[in-house]
Amino acid sequence: MSKIQVVLAQARAPGVYRFRSRASEMTLRRALEKAGWRLFYLDGREIRDKTSFLQACAAAMEFPTYFRPNWDAFEECVNDLSWMPAQGYVVLFDRAGQFELSAPRDWATAMDIFEDAVASWRDAGTPMYVLVRGAEAIYPDL
Repeated sequence: MSKIQVVLAQARAPGVYRFRSRASEMTLRRALEKAGWRLFYLDGREIRDKTSFLQACAAAMEFPTYFRPNWDAFEECVNDLSWMPAQGYVVLFDRAGQFELSAPRDWATAMDIFEDAVASWRDAGTPMYVLVRGAEAIYPDL
């Protein structure tokens, strides 16, 4: 079973996972969209700090125009996504190590918010996976 099939079948519970796959963003996007899911791709080469992280998330998740780059607004939007209905959500944070190493406190805050969002979406009956590729942080492998 491929890693994306693990997600679609929910063979592993929704959560934050280390993603050790070389599958391209486009390959993942096609497979997920075919099943009615959404992929939000974060390119870690462009993310060095809180501001660039929040800007990347706002662009990838198409946050509403009222979004302002702060943690409260990020938490609100990532727990809503009503403008992007789907059967499930996957955040692929590629090359995440740069953000993790250059702004460790902001990294920790971002990951805490993602973990809370995963739980919130799980409670609502919609799976969310955050797949982290290229970071030092210890997450279980998908």
